[in-house]
Amino acid sequence: MPVHFGDFSDWDFRQLDPAYDDLAAAQDRMREARRRDISPTAEDVQALMKACWQRINELRHPQNPGGDRLYVLAFEGPHPYVKVGRSKDLELKSRIVKHEHDAAIQFSILFDAWVSESCLDAYPWEQRVLARLDTVVATSPHVTKMFEEYYYGLPFHQAVLAAEMEQNS
Repeated sequence: MPVHFGDFSDWDFRQLDPAYDDLAAAQDRMREARRRDISPTAEDVQALMKACWQRINELRHPQNPGGDRLYVLAFEGPHPYVKVGRSKDLELKSRIVKHEHDAAIQFSILFDAWVSESCLDAYPWEQRVLARLDTVVATSPHVTKMFEEYYYGLPFHQAVLAAEMEQNS
């Protein structure tokens, strides 16, 4: 005889995953506000910024300091975008803070971040990633590029995947 446990359609099973953390929860609240076309609460914005910086702080301490780092930053706002860049280890935090400040001028906030391990020279790696992302721009009517390293309409995970794929090329 089958056993019926009830209707689970309103459950968010991602919350049962240990990887579902404060950042994921804050991102979900921001997405929901955007979906409903309402402004997020100040508490949600602060929670997102705090959780995002917790992730950055976990990622920004390299095993072998003193080199370059590649980063991918996602910003949420009226026109969400992804920023790909590189920085010296010691300048990484100040570089990201500057990008946050620039985003705030456009009413955008840091939404997600990925930072590589330290490497000797991230410039060639960055150029390969940008070239790969440029092919996405060329083939997708939904993705546009502004300046050298800003992509509108590009999913964050796609930019991170490009960075990971080009790491050892």
